[in-house]
This record gives sequence, C-alpha cells and structure tokens, in this order.
Amino acid sequence: MSAIHGMLGESLALLYLLVAAGSYLRRRQGGLPGWLTGIAHALLVIQVLIGVTLFVRAPNIITWWHPVAGLLALAALGLAIPLRPRLGRANATAVTALIVAVLILITVVIARAR
Repeated sequence: MSAIHGMLGESLALLYLLVAAGSYLRRRQGGLPGWLTGIAHALLVIQVLIGVTLFVRAPNIITWWHPVAGLLALAALGLAIPLRPRLGRANATAVTALIVAVLILITVVIARAR
C-alpha cells in the first residue's frame, strides 16, 4: 500500500499541474469539464485516506509534516469557492490546482527526504 501511495502522490502532482494549465488555457471556453477536475479531486481524497491509514499504522516512519502538508492540499481545494466570484470559474480552478500541486510536491519532497 505504501508503494501505491507514493506512485499516486507523484502522479497527482503532475495531474494537478495539468489541471492548472488546462483550466488556464481553456478559460475562454469555461475551463476544463467538471468531470475531469472531479476525477483529480477524487484521486486526491483517496490519496489522503491511504496516507492517513499508513500514518496511523506506523506514525514513526515519516515526519508529521508529510500528513499535514497532504491534508493542507486537500483543504486547499476549498479555495476555489471564494476565488470563483473574483477570478471566474476557470481561473479559480487553475489557481487552486496550482496551489494543490505545489503542496503535493512539498509532500513528495518530504517523503523522499526521509
């Protein structure tokens, strides 16, 4: 399960960078389809659930910063709601996805540094 968690984390970093770029590039068409960003969000939820399970089973294997950064990445999805009226749907999704990608990259770096 640990290997799946690692591979999914690295894949999610790339996926959220693609979501950010795609939302920005398609901002005039209303951004990416909702189902596409929904898949990315669902995979992030699965990633966090696996990570919390692994952390509860063996809390001494990784520093506590790793799960905190992962939970912050999940919480950052909520930024799209207050950003939507200011930036529009596509731009809010792009900014939020970029923030989530950065937080995921931080968690990957923390995991690799152990």
